[in-house]
Amino acid sequence: MKVSPQADFTSKQNRRDKMSNSALSLNSEQSFWSDQQLAALKQIGLANAPKAELAVFLHYSQRTGLDPFARQIYMIERGGRFTIQASIDGLRIVAQRSGEYAGQSGPYWCGEDGTWTDVWLEKTPPTAAKVGVWRKGWTEPAWGVAKFDSYNSGSPIWKKMPDTMIAKCAEALALRKAFPNDLSGIYAAEEMEQADAPISAVKTTVELKPVVQQAQVDQTPELLTVLDIISKHKTIEELRESFNAYKTVLDLEFESPNNNALTTLRAEIMERRSVLEGTKTDD
Repeated sequence: MKVSPQADFTSKQNRRDKMSNSALSLNSEQSFWSDQQLAALKQIGLANAPKAELAVFLHYSQRTGLDPFARQIYMIERGGRFTIQASIDGLRIVAQRSGEYAGQSGPYWCGEDGTWTDVWLEKTPPTAAKVGVWRKGWTEPAWGVAKFDSYNSGSPIWKKMPDTMIAKCAEALALRKAFPNDLSGIYAAEEMEQADAPISAVKTTVELKPVVQQAQVDQTPELLTVLDIISKHKTIEELRESFNAYKTVLDLEFESPNNNALTTLRAEIMERRSVLEGTKTDD
């Protein structure tokens, strides 16, 4: 049977698309990005990302099963640091794949009077939004409550659809609460927009006091992920790359999963270096 030129072109294009998708597909066994994947990552804005940060991004992509090349999960640089983000659809996909997801309650919105409603009809933005996420067998949902002032970036989309945007933030909070093992350390784009908003300079006098740096609660999962990567380093060069990549958080304290004692990335890197150099001795 004779094939039309258009059908032949479509068939070849489909084969090329399948080959391209296959080349970019992640698998759970790979320890780093392939050359083709790295080339694609550079095209979507990660040309200057350090190797250690890319390793963290690979870990999150494998852990969640989200596709970075379909923009379900992505890494954004802010102030010299990289943040892992996902689309709200990506967070929903992870919840659905768990097999434990049992739906949502809401979203609901309220004004300054604190009265919740399932539709926002006011011309002014809501004061807050809340969403409940259910897991199978639960008698109560995990609620995420997001205040508008905490997340509003002032961008055109927030001005046009304030109720929708703050509801997405509340949903992301609820999804992380309901599925912490799958989603800890991953934030929706809507949650992070405020980090890009300009901050007005404020002149003030501050009394400097000695403080102990301690990780914020929402930073601890990220630090534990980095700790896991450090424990797998095989060379001093890999440790040096991690040291340089995480300079801003080297001295943040967090609880070690090994002995529940407080530790820092700096201490763990030095410990790993001792092991690699063969100088670690038992007390």
